[in-house]
Amino acid sequence: MYTNNYCTLFDSNYLLRGITMLRSLVAADPNAKVYVFPFDKPSELALSKLAFDFVQIVTLEEFETIELIKVKEERSKGEYCWTCTPWIIKYSIEKYKLDHCTYVDADLFFYSNPEVLFGEIKNSSVLITEHRYSPEYDQTETAGKYCVQFVFFRNDPNGKKVLDWWADRCLEWCYARFEDGKFGDQKYLDHWTSQFEGVHVLKHLGGGVAPWNIQQYNLVNAENENIQLSDKISKEKFPLVFYHFHDVKMVVEELKFYSEFYQIHESFYDSIYKKYSSALDSNLEFLEENSIGSEKVRPILLDLSKTLNYYKAIKLGFLSETVLFIAKNGNVNFQNELKFNFPISRKMKEFRIEIQLDGHCSPKSKVSGITIVPARGTALEMNLVTLRVSGLDSDSNKYEFLLQHKQLKKMITGNWQKRNGNTFCFYSANGFFSIPLNFKTIDTIELVGDWRFIDPIESALEISKLSLSKRILKKLGY
Repeated sequence: MYTNNYCTLFDSNYLLRGITMLRSLVAADPNAKVYVFPFDKPSELALSKLAFDFVQIVTLEEFETIELIKVKEERSKGEYCWTCTPWIIKYSIEKYKLDHCTYVDADLFFYSNPEVLFGEIKNSSVLITEHRYSPEYDQTETAGKYCVQFVFFRNDPNGKKVLDWWADRCLEWCYARFEDGKFGDQKYLDHWTSQFEGVHVLKHLGGGVAPWNIQQYNLVNAENENIQLSDKISKEKFPLVFYHFHDVKMVVEELKFYSEFYQIHESFYDSIYKKYSSALDSNLEFLEENSIGSEKVRPILLDLSKTLNYYKAIKLGFLSETVLFIAKNGNVNFQNELKFNFPISRKMKEFRIEIQLDGHCSPKSKVSGITIVPARGTALEMNLVTLRVSGLDSDSNKYEFLLQHKQLKKMITGNWQKRNGNTFCFYSANGFFSIPLNFKTIDTIELVGDWRFIDPIESALEISKLSLSKRILKKLGY
């Protein structure tokens, strides 16, 4: 029996998604053999306990070289995973004497057999997949034309030449920023078709469907196990092979579907996303049955109606992609709290926002703060001048206070890339700032200041500057 060799890597933060991907892959491709590189001890122990017969576990102790360990100290966890992507393919092929190996991302989900994708390779040595960005989400210039999500290498001279070159480049430089035509492990692929022989670009549209390109397709059929889509322009029909769930992220130990950045039609929520949500839930139960802890998971479909209404408002220009959360009882899990959207100009512009809450909070809880969060993918500069809050204090007395610029400066906490007084710059994901409060209920919040969207190119350049400064300081011992 012929074996399709795959490899992947993930740590305990990706355990549920990784297990979900693995089980979907072997269900779609019974000939799959997967070399899994757990990137921390909890994920290694979990995989050992599950003992899948189609999985070969490769520990960090077996895999990591002196060179990799050295760059590991200089790079973030995510950057190190990107650095290691070509190296786990190389290790799998060389250690286990494989005639081929395909790298797969841990956040993929397989809906049908990828054998149809391998059928395109024929005499080629390498297979890569395009992002196929929809125009409104095109990040080719900064993130690359191709996506490191499903990458095939044959163990022949052409394949080894490309793989060795890629591995060496990632060892030299692999960071989560755009710099000198590079970005992570991904933009290295941009010129492979002209730089090397034997590189094939996948033509089958069913491989590599993702939030950034699904706007180009229609749902044709989802009544049976296989999901069929069609291209809106060419009308070509094709089975969905795998979907890249790039928009499922970890936030405060919960898996959360981020719906604010990509516009996705209702029909895909009811088919593609519904099946993935169900798989996450069933695999969570599977892990719990085996006494294995993992990410908590909330059903993806809970926010669908909010998502669709949100996008209609965004498209009509009524809302921006920046939100404010009201926290209760010290709970900083923003996804559980009230959420409000504000319009923001692309030029620095004064804002004055007043929110009427009419006594927000349940009788058993108290308001412990407000948090402002730029949506994922949004770079923002914001200067907060005053904050006025009215409501009932802890003794149920009416209370109002006004925080001016200097007071706010001392009170604000959070995660930002740049700060000058009360002016904050957010260039990447996970940015926020919070202001602590102590109210029984809140009636009104008024925010005054100015803000603007930051252009993606400006954001990329600023991130590069900050990263360079951090590296210099680290070398100097600070």
